[in-house]
Amino acid sequence: PVTTMKVKTIQVLWHAKVESTAGVPKPAPVLSVDFDPATGRLVTGGADKEVKLWSLKEDADGNPNVEHLETLTAHTKAVNVVRFSPGGDILASGGDTGEVLLWRRAPEGTKNLHGDPTTWKTANTLRGHSDDVQDLAWAPGGAALVTGSVDNSSIVWSEATARGLIRLEGHEHYVQGVAWDPQGEYVASASGDRKVNVYATTPRSRVPVEPAHLGGWCKKLVCQKEVRRAVDVKGLLFHDDTLESFFRRLAWSPCGSFLAIPAGLHREEGDARPAPGEEHAVYLYQRGRFARPAIRLPCVAPAACVRFSPRLYRRTGVEAPRTPAPETAAGGLRHDETAAARAEPAVDAAQQPDGEAIPGDGGAAPEPAADAAVAVEPAPDFDLPYRVVFAVCTTDTVAVYDTGADAPVAFVSGLHYATITDAAWSPCGLKLVVSSSDGYCSALTFAEAELGRALAPEEVPEHIAHVLPERRVKSAEERARRAAEAAEAAAERSAAAQAARVAQPEPARTEVTAAAGGPKRIAPQEVTADGPERVMPTPVEPARRVVPAPIAEVGEKRPVDSVDGEAEEKKPQRIAPTPM
Repeated sequence: PVTTMKVKTIQVLWHAKVESTAGVPKPAPVLSVDFDPATGRLVTGGADKEVKLWSLKEDADGNPNVEHLETLTAHTKAVNVVRFSPGGDILASGGDTGEVLLWRRAPEGTKNLHGDPTTWKTANTLRGHSDDVQDLAWAPGGAALVTGSVDNSSIVWSEATARGLIRLEGHEHYVQGVAWDPQGEYVASASGDRKVNVYATTPRSRVPVEPAHLGGWCKKLVCQKEVRRAVDVKGLLFHDDTLESFFRRLAWSPCGSFLAIPAGLHREEGDARPAPGEEHAVYLYQRGRFARPAIRLPCVAPAACVRFSPRLYRRTGVEAPRTPAPETAAGGLRHDETAAARAEPAVDAAQQPDGEAIPGDGGAAPEPAADAAVAVEPAPDFDLPYRVVFAVCTTDTVAVYDTGADAPVAFVSGLHYATITDAAWSPCGLKLVVSSSDGYCSALTFAEAELGRALAPEEVPEHIAHVLPERRVKSAEERARRAAEAAEAAAERSAAAQAARVAQPEPARTEVTAAAGGPKRIAPQEVTADGPERVMPTPVEPARRVVPAPIAEVGEKRPVDSVDGEAEEKKPQRIAPTPM
């Protein structure tokens, strides 16, 4: 369908100018964007080491425009990724230093390092990567987050303790994209080693919301599938490290039904064309079926990121949403044999997925040769009771897809002079912002009639209602309210105890207690103007040395003191021994 959306590259200095290779200042690349699900504010991260907050508005003609609100300065190098928590109460930013900063809303009147008023302040710093952080993703409940780094690893962090819970290994090259399943079961990472690792617990379980239980859950987290090849597909599925973009931002659908992976390549089985004839693609994998992609979306250039609208849209010609069939014990999905109109992007016959699911017992993933031996069965389509809208950003184009249409509902090219780095949907699902390394951002705005009516909260199936932005924001607000009440109650108890100690009278001192030898109070001595009298020490006379008197020989007289004081000699007498 032809849409009348409005597109505008907003010509403002998003981030400070930096020196180019030619020595001429140019706008710093905008490397990441995201929307606050609670307030709808836009956040950007740039190569100028700053995180900036914006208000996305419309001018008199209805064209998108922005107003700068605030600048957050705490990074020492480029900021590669910014992401709000599901409830919007925490902002995470990661950059070239390998650190991730967690920002929380600051009390009114707080000022930053420059003395300017600020509404956000740094709460924690996550340190564990030895090199640049390229991407991050929050757990559904906001209790944890996962980061991907140039050090070839991903780390799962606890938000409450700011400590790493587990390091996810398995890549031989940079980790350039991470995604956390909205249902809380899977964690996926994409790397320049041309594979995507899917991690899950054994047995499979959802990430807990309580921070105290995160450590035990992470100990069971292992790589259960390496997505690298597929049945009837020649060669590897993804680009190598020569990809023009430095990001591979993969994403889950808001309901968790499928995983979209960018930076794909496609060659038909038996195609003898050389490598330049390979087609760029984005692969969509059905939940729990990672042996081969379910849908291939062709692209005119290498895809750098995929971002889903947070809203679910009503299907045309459907009276009321139907709840999808539950998962079977083997991890597959049960679907009706006679499914109603399945409108979705065209799928090649060779790209239909087989029936394999992630091993529930934690067994090793099948080798590439074993994948080809798996019996192919008719795979169920994404027969969802609602429509999902998502954007695919290549290095120079933006395509908006709808699971209820055979082709993109919108396609835009020539927006920027450099590669597109990231994209984000507003909480209402009607605005899409893309960032570029040329230092500018573009905004696409849609009317409700163009994308369709979003489902009301009461129309969303109950088992996925918790993924809605409104539900997550309310949950975060409720947790913040309970925490504030608990802190206030603790402060009141402490103040009451302090007041009771001050009001308690000192026990009277009786004669009995005085006679018992209690401590005596020493009255301070009054100090006069002349000061206290200095007591001079009494000199001590030196001791006289006594000269020893010589011992006289036998028969000599020893001097004896006479009566008149004159000495007389008096010699000792020798006593002869008496024989026995």
